[in-house]
Amino acid sequence: MDKNVYWANLCILIRKESALMEKAAEEWKEKTGNGYVMNYLGDTEEVQIHQKISEDVKRGKPGFDLIVSSRFDIFCSQAGIPAIKDKLHPIGGLLPVSAEVKHAGVEDSMGLYHPLTVLLHSIVCNTSILDGRKAPSSLEELLDPAWEGKVCIGNTALPSGQAILFAMWYLFGDEGLDICVKNWRQRSTPAAARHSLLKREFPIAVLPGVFSGPAPEDTMEVICPKEGMPAVPSYAAVAENDNWEDTVEFLKYSTASKEFQNFYRNMAIAVPANPDVPAPQGYNPQDPVLFPPWEWILKQDVEAFKEKILQVPS
Repeated sequence: MDKNVYWANLCILIRKESALMEKAAEEWKEKTGNGYVMNYLGDTEEVQIHQKISEDVKRGKPGFDLIVSSRFDIFCSQAGIPAIKDKLHPIGGLLPVSAEVKHAGVEDSMGLYHPLTVLLHSIVCNTSILDGRKAPSSLEELLDPAWEGKVCIGNTALPSGQAILFAMWYLFGDEGLDICVKNWRQRSTPAAARHSLLKREFPIAVLPGVFSGPAPEDTMEVICPKEGMPAVPSYAAVAENDNWEDTVEFLKYSTASKEFQNFYRNMAIAVPANPDVPAPQGYNPQDPVLFPPWEWILKQDVEAFKEKILQVPS
């Protein structure tokens, strides 16, 4: 019987990602006789990843053999995959992890997941409308009342916006998160947040690398925050069953392979976990990266956090 893959990975690449995965699944079946059926559960799909995980938790076991997702909240929330962690096969350490991804600190303390890629965020300023102010060099400075209504991020229901506010919550607690929710603004996507920056609607945005590049008239300044660049990890997890070893091998053949990892690096400026694939151009190994420690994450009410950040004004 064919095995199930839950897929809700990098939304900006979904068409090309799905084509690569379908090709890998077809080749794997020809090679081994083992089939994998893709269940696409992204934000544009009729059924989304959170709904499927909720159904799995109610049933008490995963409906997937393999899950790949950049929706890191489902891996962090006690209402998500940790609720059925005893039904997973630990894969932490079964696949190599690059020094750059280790530097990001995203490997989970439970040893259940394999990090596939990491997206990093920077502070980006439109220097033409800073009104003589010095560009902020830290995330803490973005809490200053002087920047009220002047900081823009992507949609807080999506991984980028969530990761930025997750980092702020970790650094500055509930009080700091409340300031962000009140004073910052969200747009529909990170691309839309960058567009608002270019249109001079905001002097500051916090953006993933793929949207942090140069702009006309050289008015954009990209800053690595002193505390570190907020990170969005993409993870894979494998169900505990008689076929888990084949599933791990399929993971190695598909999204953890050099072909896929090069694709993510080139198309999304993602930091790859495969040690045989170099970090994206412009990556500086000396720059700090920010992702909360898993010991802290597993003590938090992530669902309450997600509800709160939806209140960031548009």
